[in-house]
Amino acid sequence: MVWFATLAGRPCPCAMTPSNASRPPLEPQRGSSLAGKAYWAMVQRVALTAAAIDAGYILLFLWLGSMPLAAINVLSIAMYLGAHWLIQKRYNTAALALIWLEVIGHSALGSLLIGWESGFHYYLLMFIPAIVIANTRGYATPMVLALLAYYLGLHMLSDAVGPLDPLPAQSVKIVNWVHICVVFAMSAALSAFYRRTILIAEARLRKQATRDPLTGLANRSHFDAQATEALERSQRSSMPVTLLLCDVDHFKRVNDQYGHAVGDQVLVAMGQVLADNLREGDVLARWGGEEFLALMPASPLDAASATAERIRAAVARAPLPVGTAPIALTLSFGVAQVHGPDDLQAAIARADQALYAAKHAGRNQVQLAGENATDTVAASA
Repeated sequence: MVWFATLAGRPCPCAMTPSNASRPPLEPQRGSSLAGKAYWAMVQRVALTAAAIDAGYILLFLWLGSMPLAAINVLSIAMYLGAHWLIQKRYNTAALALIWLEVIGHSALGSLLIGWESGFHYYLLMFIPAIVIANTRGYATPMVLALLAYYLGLHMLSDAVGPLDPLPAQSVKIVNWVHICVVFAMSAALSAFYRRTILIAEARLRKQATRDPLTGLANRSHFDAQATEALERSQRSSMPVTLLLCDVDHFKRVNDQYGHAVGDQVLVAMGQVLADNLREGDVLARWGGEEFLALMPASPLDAASATAERIRAAVARAPLPVGTAPIALTLSFGVAQVHGPDDLQAAIARADQALYAAKHAGRNQVQLAGENATDTVAASA
C-alpha cells in the first residue's frame, strides 16, 4: 500500500508566513534551505518507492483473488506518481495532501473490504511519530487526537459492518503478515531517517559553535578549550609550549583597494597557508579580524620562531593568488613561551605585545616576547 509515506507528515519547509500567506494554495512552493531541498528530494524517492511497493500489492491481491484491492492499488500508484509530479512542479503542499489522502483512504478501504484483522490500520499508527517529531506549530496534540478518533471510528465501523469483500482466513493472515513486515521496515527506516537528521543538525551546531564561519579554523572559545587540554598534556610531559600570534600587514589597505570580498579571500587563503605549515598537533585559530593564533606543543621558542620565519618568508616571497590578480602581502609575528595552563592568557598578552613591537619596527618580521622581546628574527623586507 505505502512505504515511508508517513514521512510526509513533516511540515512543509515553505510553510505559510505573513509574507506569502496570500498565495493561492497551489502556487509553486519550495523550501529555500539545503535541508528542505534534501527533504523534498527524499519525498520524491519515497513516492516512487511506494508506487513500486503498491505494484507488488497488486500482484498479491490478484493472487489472493481480491480484485477490488488490486484496483485500489492501481489508484494508489497513480496518486503516488501524481505526488511525485507535484513536487517536481514545486506544489509541495498539494503533494503532501495527496500522500496523506492515499494512506488514510487506503487503510479505510482495505479494513472495510477484508476486515480489521488484515492489518491495513497499522499504517495509520506510523503517522504518530511523524506528526509529533515534525510538528513545529503546536498542532501535534490535536492532530494525534484526530488520528486517534479516526482510528477508533474505523475500528468500530469495521466491526459493525464486517468484511464487505471477505477473503479466506488464511489469505487474511498472509495480508496481515505482509503488513507487519512492511510496517517494521518502515519503522526502522523512519527512525534511521530522523536519527540521521539529528546527527547532521548536531554536527552543524557543533561546527557553528567551535569554528570561525569564514576560515573554518577554530574560534576563540574552541581554541581556549583545545589549548587548555594541550597545555595540560605538555605540563605532564614537561615539554615546552609556544604561541604564535600573526597579523596580515596593511589589511585595511587590501579591503579599501580590492573590496571586502577579496579581503575575505585573503583571510581564507592566509588561514590555509598557516594550517599547511603547522604540525597536525598544533592548535590554530582565527583570533579576530586579520589576526591568527597558533599554539605549538612540544616546541621550544627557537623552533617556533623558525617556523614563524619560514611562513613569513614564504608569504613575502610569493604574492597570494586571490581576486583578479595576485596580491603581495606580508605577515608580522609575535612569539611567546607558555608556562602552563594558568599562563595561557598572560602568554597571549605577551605575544600581542611582541606583535605590536614587530608592527612598530616596520612589519614583515618575527618578534620574540618576554626577555627576548627586543630580538627581531627577520628584518623588515
